Amino acid sequence: MDKNLKDNLFSLIENFKNAKILVLGDIILDEYLWGKANRLSPEAPVPVLEVKNKTYLPGGAANVANNIASLGGTVYLTGVIGDDLYKTLFETLIKKNNINSDLIVIDKNRPTTVKTRLIAHNNKHLARVDHEVNTPVSDEISKQLFENVEKVITDVDLIILSDYIKGVLTEGLIKKVIKLAHTHKKTILMDPKGQDFSKYSGVDILVPNINEALIATKSPTDRPIKEIAQELRKICKTDKVAITLSDEGAYFFDGKEEISLKSYSTEVYDATGAGDTFVAGFGLGLVCSGFKYNEALALANYAAAVAVRKVGTYAIKPVQLKEIIKVAYNNIKLGTEI
Repeated sequence: MDKNLKDNLFSLIENFKNAKILVLGDIILDEYLWGKANRLSPEAPVPVLEVKNKTYLPGGAANVANNIASLGGTVYLTGVIGDDLYKTLFETLIKKNNINSDLIVIDKNRPTTVKTRLIAHNNKHLARVDHEVNTPVSDEISKQLFENVEKVITDVDLIILSDYIKGVLTEGLIKKVIKLAHTHKKTILMDPKGQDFSKYSGVDILVPNINEALIATKSPTDRPIKEIAQELRKICKTDKVAITLSDEGAYFFDGKEEISLKSYSTEVYDATGAGDTFVAGFGLGLVCSGFKYNEALALANYAAAVAVRKVGTYAIKPVQLKEIIKVAYNNIKLGTEI
């Protein structure tokens, strides 16, 4: 990293406050049960967790929105939660985190999606329990979601679609949002899931992780990354593909330009939600740089490096992002491998 890039990234971070982003997708509430597991159950050979504390964090599309808000951007979140015991808890949580909740739709016919993680001492994950319904939302709910997008389309700089395959992002809704966005000359950044990426046809930027990319292209693990990106471009009829490569960094290809980034060397405590943080940082970086992909990708790469240092889904802050960029720059000056 040269000094110009470091200064540019710092400037982007200062300008996050000017970005307005809409996040549409599967809202998840992450529940963490923390405790001690010092004995096995007499009923089965499994550990017994003595719960000492409970914490709740926004997950899925809400984690993307939470990272944008935590980094200083203005975010609008639209998706679906149930009319259940978790509704008030979730609404209180995102209000506390400065996320606009006016566009969230309440569906009385499905529960709030909750992922419960049991974590013992030394941050050891014992199990995860998912409470969810992943069938497609009704036509009426889908209509409400689209109308909510229409309400803010002229105000936002970018749209992020966050698909966790919980039924919100139906193929019909995706097509309508893409058409609306292109009519208003708004860019769509797609965080995909599943085996069939053709339903994302027409998005502007596709951002899968490497495992998702391999599944969608039915590729062996040793297939060249450029070939994978090229096939994804064809499947989704999109120009730009950015593939996150876990601890190996990220790769970008638009048919002409290739950008390969190494990951920042850091201790990985938990990769949960790091992809959401990457997407949030990428979106903010694109808006604030005037869509300079090299700068936005570098910013996203460092943002993800901050996130994996924390246990659970985690919303990073500007000071943490600046600090890791400064450390990386100083290490390069000193000739330290990163």
